[in-house]
Amino acid sequence: MTIFIRKFLSEEEFNDNFNTVDLVKKTLVCFSLEDKKPPWKLWGYLYNKPGGDHAEIIFLRELAQFLGSTPTKKDTQYKITLYTTYSPCLNCCEEICKFLINSKEKIIMNFNISKFYNFHDYDNKISLKILKKYGVQIKMMDLEDYKACFYLFVDPKEDFQPCEDLDVRCERNAIDLDHLWNEEFEDNYLFRRKGLDLALSLASDDLSLSRDRSNAFLRLQKDLQTPKKDEQEKELQAKTPVKLSVMKDMDRKERFKRKLPFD
Repeated sequence: MTIFIRKFLSEEEFNDNFNTVDLVKKTLVCFSLEDKKPPWKLWGYLYNKPGGDHAEIIFLRELAQFLGSTPTKKDTQYKITLYTTYSPCLNCCEEICKFLINSKEKIIMNFNISKFYNFHDYDNKISLKILKKYGVQIKMMDLEDYKACFYLFVDPKEDFQPCEDLDVRCERNAIDLDHLWNEEFEDNYLFRRKGLDLALSLASDDLSLSRDRSNAFLRLQKDLQTPKKDEQEKELQAKTPVKLSVMKDMDRKERFKRKLPFD
């Protein structure tokens, strides 16, 4: 099983995965879904399936199943907050875009990211730009985000203990993301990518999309132009992944109320 609904993450798992030093060979995603009336309707954490689906795809599948089986009012809007150990790849971004299209603006999605996934890869840079153009809020985690994630998904009674130089590494990630937003790409790059062609096609053909969302997709080709050279970035040295410990369930902490600081 790769997804754990209403389960708390162990402190060891959190430290093994949500750090800016070790390049762990798996993706961990902590997620929550709420509407205008907390408590959370769906929350937990999940891992990618080795050799199979990525964690983001598994989450979208679970989310679609939950929303499909949950009666809601017509004007209900959900907020999804994700704390992820790695930024999503191109294919995952395409699936997220399609999911948001089908949601008819019922979903507000926030990504809080610990580390970039293959940041030098051209496709992965494009994928983050697409999510941002489509209205997904993307942020590289800072110290306060780590504290919030630890409180919400690990243990509300214990204080988060940051690893060495966390502030420095967080600042470096934030600078890299800011550089990415200002980086430009060649005109026809999107139309050479199969996945993005599909996402653009869906956005253009779905007349029920809002003007902002459909225009965001249609502006992608125009906005992403000739690439600029970035400053050379230092790559972190990969270390051997640490085995997962036994997870803790929610029984011992169920008396704690849980909210996300969305604003």
